[in-house]
Amino acid sequence: MHDSSSLSGPLSRRRFLSLSGQSALIIGATAVAGQLIPVKVLADDVLPQLPAGLLRMGRDIYPHDRLGDAPYAKSLFELVGKKPDLVREGINALQARSRAVHDRAFEDIANEDDRVALLREIETTPFFRETRSALMFGLYDNKTLFPLFGYEGSSVEKGGYIARGFNDLDWL
Repeated sequence: MHDSSSLSGPLSRRRFLSLSGQSALIIGATAVAGQLIPVKVLADDVLPQLPAGLLRMGRDIYPHDRLGDAPYAKSLFELVGKKPDLVREGINALQARSRAVHDRAFEDIANEDDRVALLREIETTPFFRETRSALMFGLYDNKTLFPLFGYEGSSVEKGGYIARGFNDLDWL
């Protein structure tokens, strides 16, 4: 097990390859188990393994106070497994910029506006786009999270919106 100090500095290629293997194992186990493994259990194992700042980045891209870290961690861990070099280089660049501007690691910046300003600087990079995409599908295409967002799910199977909810606008 790595100590937390090994996660706060630049991530080595060896460390990322280790994360990749672990994420592939978890992704495979989740697929084999048919999603029977609770996301919370995965997050408890995954959170210490995520690169420092990546979870904070994910929560800043799609901020939802009602969600715990588990859905974010699962999506980000899968991304690390699929594109380890991209994530390693991207998070190292973000951390370097954060230290240059704020003299601290990205996840240690208390002011959300300062963190968002750093993210705006990298929003056109492949790293940011891949992270945003992984989170978008991981959070908003996750049926277990639909109720937390107030989304009832697909209406096609239930006769469509005309027969179910079309005229439910009581605020007009």
